[in-house]
Amino acid sequence: MESLNTKQRLAVEAVLNGKNILITGPGGTGKSFTIKYITNLLNENNKYYGLTATTGSASVLIGGQTINSYLGIGLGNSKVSDIIKNIIANKKIRDRIVKLDVLIIDEISMLDNILFEKISEILSTIRGHLIDEKLANKPFGGIQMIFVGDFCQLAPVKGLYCFLSKVWEKSEIDIIILEELVRQSGDQLFQKILNIVRKGKCTDNIITVLEKLKDTQFSDNIIPTKLYPTNIDVHKINNIQLQLLKDKGYQSRVYNAICSKGNEKTALNYNIELTENAQVIITRNIDISKGLVNGTRGVIKHLGSEFVIIEDVNNNVHTINYYKDIMNKKTSYIMHMPICISYALSIHKSQGMTIDAVELDLGANIFAHGQTYTALSRAKNLNSIKIISVDKNSFKINPYVKKFYTTILDK
Repeated sequence: MESLNTKQRLAVEAVLNGKNILITGPGGTGKSFTIKYITNLLNENNKYYGLTATTGSASVLIGGQTINSYLGIGLGNSKVSDIIKNIIANKKIRDRIVKLDVLIIDEISMLDNILFEKISEILSTIRGHLIDEKLANKPFGGIQMIFVGDFCQLAPVKGLYCFLSKVWEKSEIDIIILEELVRQSGDQLFQKILNIVRKGKCTDNIITVLEKLKDTQFSDNIIPTKLYPTNIDVHKINNIQLQLLKDKGYQSRVYNAICSKGNEKTALNYNIELTENAQVIITRNIDISKGLVNGTRGVIKHLGSEFVIIEDVNNNVHTINYYKDIMNKKTSYIMHMPICISYALSIHKSQGMTIDAVELDLGANIFAHGQTYTALSRAKNLNSIKIISVDKNSFKINPYVKKFYTTILDK
């Protein structure tokens, strides 16, 4: 555990002791790294676990599935009794739930209280019926739960936060707050700003610092990724930019994903069209030593039949090959090109990324709690941010979230 800091070690020890835990803390504190360490440990101890997240983009980043897909609950809108009937009729999902020792749910902030309680009831009912009737009275059917995420970031689309659920209280969750900022370790001023902004606060001094970022200049070959609060403009901007490159005569190529049997539908989402000279972002941790990590920015210099050559923000040239996502305990896979067009991204999709060059509109378009903080914390330092506009009223924290963390810190 030499590679872990003190709080990360506490999280690992809690898992080894069979505790239900929440691993939380600011963006960039190594939550994803801690998950990776824990899953390796679970493998070593022959524990059967589910690696899931609340959104498709988040599940892809950790090499797992959405919680809805993993448990076979669809959108989760149906009656619990109907969902249970469907699961019982599906041998693969049914057996999975029976065997589960540990269930990991990443980006827990986006799981609302209603679905949270449904998941617990479904697991308790099925495991109580098929394993031991005593499990019917235990939250999540006695499965050890590992929740990961920051409630100060993106909130549930509907409903209340899951920590307001009665099931949350009954689950006796140990809460570990990771505090050491890894992503922004080289910028002390930025660290201080993020710590204040995360709490929904914004001082005049912070506004002054952010206003100066309107003049940020990037190298000629890098256009910063624009982060938007909604998806409305994202696809439009990316498609327009690609078409402009094609009109100028730049070569374009489609990279289709290759998958194991049974993942054909999922693989379609991994197919991507790329164009020479396009601004892109790497979507996997390929080689940390070379700076090829999730969020690394670059420009496409050449499109090979099964590889892509890019130039990063530091003018280093890299060859990017197909990347293999291992799924379902190494029983299936999807091979794909780990790149996406990055003229624009939604704040939602950027969650979990570290982006080298980012352009932010922190003005009146920010509409939800945590969006400003989530967007800002994608960057490594202040020099990698360009601000279009900034409004003090855009720095928001949900009062329930504020109380949640205040209560933890007061204990």
